[in-house]
Amino acid sequence: MQTFRKTLPIIAGLCFFVILNLILNFIFIPYQFTGMKIHRIETEDFEDLILGSSHGCAALDPDVMEEVTGRKTFNAAAGGQYPRENYFLLRDTLRAHKPERIIYEYDPAYWIADERFNRVARYQLDMMEASSVKAAYFKDLCLNGDFRYVLMPWFTFRDSLNRFRENISVKTSEAYRTFSAQPFSNSYQTCLQNGFTAISEDAKRKDAIPELAFSDETDPIVEKNDRYFIRLVSFCREQGIDLTVVTTPVPPATLEARKDFYEQAHTLMADMACEFGFDFMDYTGSGNATDQPPEGSISDLSCMQAWPDEAFSDGEGHMYAGTARQFSAAFAQDLMRTGAKA
Repeated sequence: MQTFRKTLPIIAGLCFFVILNLILNFIFIPYQFTGMKIHRIETEDFEDLILGSSHGCAALDPDVMEEVTGRKTFNAAAGGQYPRENYFLLRDTLRAHKPERIIYEYDPAYWIADERFNRVARYQLDMMEASSVKAAYFKDLCLNGDFRYVLMPWFTFRDSLNRFRENISVKTSEAYRTFSAQPFSNSYQTCLQNGFTAISEDAKRKDAIPELAFSDETDPIVEKNDRYFIRLVSFCREQGIDLTVVTTPVPPATLEARKDFYEQAHTLMADMACEFGFDFMDYTGSGNATDQPPEGSISDLSCMQAWPDEAFSDGEGHMYAGTARQFSAAFAQDLMRTGAKA
């Protein structure tokens, strides 16, 4: 009895913390596109699953690709998804079903960025169903992040607390209950249920070119992202899943200004393609189209063309919807020509 009385305040305090945390999470964390995507990959079957970053989300339209390949496709790529996030997302997918092919969009900018306090990662963890995969992901975040970020997800949204009324409105709506993509559409973009983000042709273009450079070959951030990507590659091989890696086009002005970066990024992925035997398609133009592609990789394909700066909504390389659908068709045709499963 005395032991119970001593532990009661501790138990009560923990219960209060958990309840308060749940309330704050509901109020301050907005519904995100990633939530809809996780729901779909946990409840539906797809032959081709697209993973990657916002470049892949805005460049690859599954509906267009399906018309060419005849394969049911879903785009699970999203901004803020580093190699670690994609690795755990793939493992979570395989709890319910196994896609035949993974199409991994490789944005080398993510290889030089630190993801320790990534909002998308923490939200992705919360949206996953309870499983051993979720437990492993939680453990990984605990070892690599701030305890406030891990235990109190709302803390990472403290700079946008003024949006709580909007958050509550969305989270009490039919769209939230049915995992609809509708709440993410606005005058700038239309988010579709197939995972594709169609950026409006009327959206004003942002010309700023990002600072991009590899520091050196032993950069711990690059090594960490390499490590998680290799884990994803190894997992695909273990499960008998085909893997194709693609780098989507970037504006010519960006490629010219950051030529060394994109050439290094091309070499990094081409070398891994040779070592691990997956297909690599680079549409940035950073590789030499007259060179023989490395053995075990597919690079610099015949459909590569110079997409003008005006085809992109910004200097980073996010495509306008019209361009993205053209690219999706060309990329799908290249998938067919390379002899990959179709």
